[in-house]
Amino acid sequence: MIRNEKGEFGSKYILEQYTDLYDDYSEWIEPNVVKQTTCDRLQAGVRAWLSWCEENDVDPLEVEENDVRGYIVEGLSKYADTTLIRRVATISKYYHYHLHDPNSGVNIEKNPTAGINLRRDYDVRQTAEYVRVLSRQGKSDKIALPFEKLKPIFSEVAGKDPISVRNELICRLLWQTALRSDELSRIRIDNIDFEERDIKIRSSKLNKKDHPRLYHRHVWWEKNLDQLMFKWLETHRSRSSKYAEESPYLFLTTHSEQMRPSHISRIVKEAAHAAGIQEPLTRESSGAVEQWLITGHRLRHSRITQLVNETDMDLNWVRMMAGHAKIDTTLQYVREDWGLAHDAYHDATEG
Repeated sequence: MIRNEKGEFGSKYILEQYTDLYDDYSEWIEPNVVKQTTCDRLQAGVRAWLSWCEENDVDPLEVEENDVRGYIVEGLSKYADTTLIRRVATISKYYHYHLHDPNSGVNIEKNPTAGINLRRDYDVRQTAEYVRVLSRQGKSDKIALPFEKLKPIFSEVAGKDPISVRNELICRLLWQTALRSDELSRIRIDNIDFEERDIKIRSSKLNKKDHPRLYHRHVWWEKNLDQLMFKWLETHRSRSSKYAEESPYLFLTTHSEQMRPSHISRIVKEAAHAAGIQEPLTRESSGAVEQWLITGHRLRHSRITQLVNETDMDLNWVRMMAGHAKIDTTLQYVREDWGLAHDAYHDATEG
């Protein structure tokens, strides 16, 4: 259970989805940090960060530098410089822990705060002004890619062997359903309605008490995925792992009855590299790549953006499928296009 540490950053933020991440980190902090005040500050800062991730549809295990910058702009703008610096420092230490402690159980490639210098980038002595500048520049916008940009991934992973069939299905389902990687990893075969092309999934973010209608939600796949889905289930799944018979999960590995979310994201990143479309999103001062553009979560952002802006799907239905508790979260994906607004108005009023 989450303890109520003292202070504004302690008791204010209640976690729903990322409680386990917080608890695991707290269990590591307590025997490894000498001063209790430092322990409390690290715990409170990380809880505030994880809470912001929940509210803004950010996966803390696939976080990018732009996400942290968005947190600085949207989550910390009202605080004094000293508080802002401490909050960013707690995030940095959190990912340092994941990078260097093999017992964390999380595969993090880079510390997303490594390229951020508050004094250099934001002039923390004028916090309100840099927040206004960043907002005008749209620096906290979600990054989405068009389908044509992502399309080479699907053909790159395609193949006839069981692992290739599995990986292609993973990539295509991530796109078509807009599921998060951890949600995809938890798909159970008995929760799939093949006739309706419907998957019932438990949300990775929302709790049942506060969101009873979204705690279990439904996502769907397109007809063009039927053949690949049946190929995997009827033939290749049983050949891919010795755990196939006992595992209730749709996706598994040669070493486990359930695939880890980090494994799913790695499949997407490697496919993008192999297809020649992967790009560095951020780099360290040395020139080494810190964050890559195409990830499993990027497929989710891109699909939601497409559904919102390029289809006739009702915005509230997209919200339900995406598992957003608030319509404001879904609205972040809407493009402000006056030409499309003009056409939509006349289609609606002159039809």
